Amino acid sequence: MDKIKLKKRSWTNKDGLKGSAYRFFYSENGEKKYIQSPNRKYLEGEAKRILFRLDNVKSEYPLPLEDTWEAYYKQQKTRMYEKNRKFSQTTLNEYECHYKNIFSICGNVDLRGITEDYIGKFLLKLKPKYVDHKLTSGFAKMSYRKKLFDTFARIYNYHVGYGKPFKSNIFKIGSYFSDQDKRDMKYVPLGQNLSEDWLEEWDFDRIKSIIDNVESADVRLMFKLMAETSCRPSEARAAQRDSFNFLKNTPMFKIFHAVDNYKYLVPPKTDKGYRSIVISSDLKDQLTDHINKMPKNQEFLFLNSVGRFYDLSVMTDQLNKSLKILKLKLPFRKNYFFRHWNASMWAASGKYTNAMDFANDMGDKDINMIEEKYIKKYSNSKNSEKFTEHQNNNYKWS
Repeated sequence: MDKIKLKKRSWTNKDGLKGSAYRFFYSENGEKKYIQSPNRKYLEGEAKRILFRLDNVKSEYPLPLEDTWEAYYKQQKTRMYEKNRKFSQTTLNEYECHYKNIFSICGNVDLRGITEDYIGKFLLKLKPKYVDHKLTSGFAKMSYRKKLFDTFARIYNYHVGYGKPFKSNIFKIGSYFSDQDKRDMKYVPLGQNLSEDWLEEWDFDRIKSIIDNVESADVRLMFKLMAETSCRPSEARAAQRDSFNFLKNTPMFKIFHAVDNYKYLVPPKTDKGYRSIVISSDLKDQLTDHINKMPKNQEFLFLNSVGRFYDLSVMTDQLNKSLKILKLKLPFRKNYFFRHWNASMWAASGKYTNAMDFANDMGDKDINMIEEKYIKKYSNSKNSEKFTEHQNNNYKWS
């Protein structure tokens, strides 16, 4: 970028006091404009932003937010089916919810007019809008605002690139978040803030009492599957006759489907989601009784009164009622509580020492996360007696 050219203006007011300021002149849409400030450094920064914006936008025609979103949606919908593309309809639906919130704040804004100042003001508008959001933690509220920001950037990015209206994405070049915002964005992994001995309080008897107080027999069985196998709620909802082979000596739960937000059958969340997990004889007997009571032409184990998969909200409501009866409050995310509780039990009991095997049974491809979140966290408490014995035998200072 060429050196910024500023003009200096000096004056004397009616009281004889002298003053001066710098001006930066530029042309936009055929009009001559200028900005002024007594601070040269500040004005140079503002001038650079203006020149970047003028140089960045290469379109004489309006680029409305609504039209851009529709084009972006169609593009992503088409690319969703490309080989090896990890992008689902569920993700696109989430982006659509973000877009609706963005539109409610910005209206059908012309994207050519978006500046760093505009983005800053947009983020300020998000603060009061989401400060009383149902997401209560600092991370949750900041995270949702960041998600809206990121989706706005994705929509804008539709017009960025060679031969497109924008040369670069203005969302990616500015500094829009304070240090406190960045601290709030730091994710504390599920259950990370729990003490190592939390399982002593949340033991099997407590988990059983929570599930036993669930009103729906179907939901009770789904929770038991989740609490024994660490399967996801979407995977428990998709359980079917072919998921179980009780003729073998070792009863197994075979996972090869999940249920999405629209109650459609889909593949598991990750490529590692296809797996078989051992279940107890007690659970096997309860599932056998349940299957024997099902109509012979019913393939899926858990269907509601109209023959469709249970909505996730039904499971949450049932869990909430049970917790209210017992006057309990779960220490973290409700829908995934049983999955995380059982994974913690696996780690604390020493069932797995190999992160790969652990991740395979969790249906998770992030081995590092499994290592940090489960195996390392519980290995110290599990081996503390052995470590103490080693120290006492080998380090005698007196």
